Amino acid sequence: MQTLDEHTFLARRREPLLSYAIYLESKDSQDECFDMVEAGLQQPAEVLQNIPSENFMTATRRRAWDGIDLLSLAYSAGHTTADLRALYPTVLEYWEEYASYDRAFDVQAGAAEEGFPHFALPGDGYEQVNRMICLGILLGWGNLLPRLAPVIDFNNHEKDGLVERLLAFSVDGRDTAWPTCTRRQPYVKTLKIFTAEKQARPALMQDYLDKWYDASRREPYYGSHERDTSFSGYWSWEAAAITCLLDIDDSCYRDAAFYPADLTAFQRQSLSI
Repeated sequence: MQTLDEHTFLARRREPLLSYAIYLESKDSQDECFDMVEAGLQQPAEVLQNIPSENFMTATRRRAWDGIDLLSLAYSAGHTTADLRALYPTVLEYWEEYASYDRAFDVQAGAAEEGFPHFALPGDGYEQVNRMICLGILLGWGNLLPRLAPVIDFNNHEKDGLVERLLAFSVDGRDTAWPTCTRRQPYVKTLKIFTAEKQARPALMQDYLDKWYDASRREPYYGSHERDTSFSGYWSWEAAAITCLLDIDDSCYRDAAFYPADLTAFQRQSLSI
């Protein structure tokens, strides 16, 4: 994905709190990570066999994290939805490779490392998983979610109501009656939208978006535009994904803060083609 110049960035930017300096610093760092990991994995076999498995795990984990962060950053910066769609399968491959190396590290490390999820839903991994699922839906890659599900499920023994409901549209065997969310706020408030009558859903989603940021105060992204250089935008990805999956009329909240309306439009347009 090509880096936007400052003029294009300022003309297209979706997240007004994102500066060009932060965009450039973040994207350069992510691109450097991708290049370094790729070069490292392409070393001769005799070199690779002498590298500790923990090194492969930590490097591919960083690449997986940076991959989903790049998708968020690129959306906020104004990259086209077509560019985002083209990038998604590559990021999914990053997640799958990390999962493979993480399992290999667990086997070698023994009992001390066994039992940990690739992305822990009760922790910061939840927000990464939420983005990855929702962007898969919104970018028209629902057919790839059966590949993502095992990465999420690995050693996540506690189910999550929102994750189960989002995946159920593409993955068999999900528990769509699960009543709680591992991170609760703000996500647990989405569950009633799934069970509501069709005509009640727009108002419920509008209320969810109105309260989304304040309800997110325990999430890692809250206040990140003031805190450090990792800011990639404030978006309720789940609001757009649920809107698409349940075919909700979003006319009453299309212009709401934190709602990525053009991703909803992109997903709906792609279905109509």
